[in-house]
Amino acid sequence: MGSLKKVGVVVHPGRPPVVELGKLLAGWAEEHGIELRTLVSERGCVGDDVPCVEEADFAPGLDLVVALGGDGTLLRALGLVLTEQVPALGVNAGRLGFLAEVEPSGLRDALAAVRAGRYRVERRTTLAARVLVDGQVTAEDLAVNDVVLEKAARERLAAVSVRLGDGGQFARYAADGVMVASPTGSTAYSFSAGGPIVSPRLDALLLTPIAPHMVFNRSLVLHPDEAVRLEVLPDHSVIESVDGRAARELPPGAVVEVRRGRHDALLVRIERSDFYGLVRSKFRLADPPATDTESNPG
Repeated sequence: MGSLKKVGVVVHPGRPPVVELGKLLAGWAEEHGIELRTLVSERGCVGDDVPCVEEADFAPGLDLVVALGGDGTLLRALGLVLTEQVPALGVNAGRLGFLAEVEPSGLRDALAAVRAGRYRVERRTTLAARVLVDGQVTAEDLAVNDVVLEKAARERLAAVSVRLGDGGQFARYAADGVMVASPTGSTAYSFSAGGPIVSPRLDALLLTPIAPHMVFNRSLVLHPDEAVRLEVLPDHSVIESVDGRAARELPPGAVVEVRRGRHDALLVRIERSDFYGLVRSKFRLADPPATDTESNPG
C-alpha cells in the first residue's frame, strides 16, 4: 500500500456505535497527519471537519477505504472503489458477518497495523453486469456479491431464459428469481436460496434459482470464463438488484449479461482469516446436537 496518506470512510449511519467509531477514526487520522474523505450523503458521520465528496470523486487517490458498519457497508465501500483498486478495511459494528474483520475495540490497533504495513490483501472475484434493451446497452454495474433478477409482481413468477458460455439456451427458469453470485456472495442471498457455500479463494460464478417452480432446482458452479446471459421472457417484467440494492425494472426482452469482473475486490486482513471458522460460528455447527426431548418438546 506504500505510505498511508489519504483514507476514505464509508459508514452505516443507522448504527449508534458508528458515530463514536467515526470520531475515533477522525482523531487518529489527525494525530498521524492522514487526510480523510467521506461521502456527501454521509456528511457529519465522521465529524464535521471531514471533507465530503460525491460518489464519483470518492475513490481517486485513496490509499485505503475504511467501512464502519457491517458486511453491507463494506460491500458498498468495495463497490465505490473497485475500479480504482483501493483496498478496504471492514469494521464490524453489526452482527457477525463474513467480510468485516475488525471489531470496534480493535480499530486503533488495526489502523496502526495497516500504517506499519502489517497486513495482507485478500483478492475476491467480482461480477460485471450489463443490461441490454432492444440490443442497446442501457446500464453497467459491478458487484462483489451478486446480480439478481426477481419477479416484479407478487402474484407472478419471473420467467428467464439462461444461456451459459458460448452455448445455446441452457434452461427456461420459472421461479421467484434467478441470481448470479460470486464465491463471496455464496454465503449471502445465494445461500438463503439453497445454493452451496463456496470457498472465497475459488475463482468461479454461481447460478442459483430462487424458489424455482420446476423440477430442476440446483445451483450451478461455473468457470470464471463462462458468462451468463439472462433474457426476460414475454409478459414477465423483473427487478434487477446488484449487491442487494434494487437497481431497475427490466421489461420483457431485456437481456442481462453477467461475467467475471476485470477488477478483484481487495480486502485488508490483519489476522489470518478463518472462513470456515466463521461458517461454523454463524451457523452454530459445533453446538451439541439437540436431544430427542429438545427437538420434540412436550
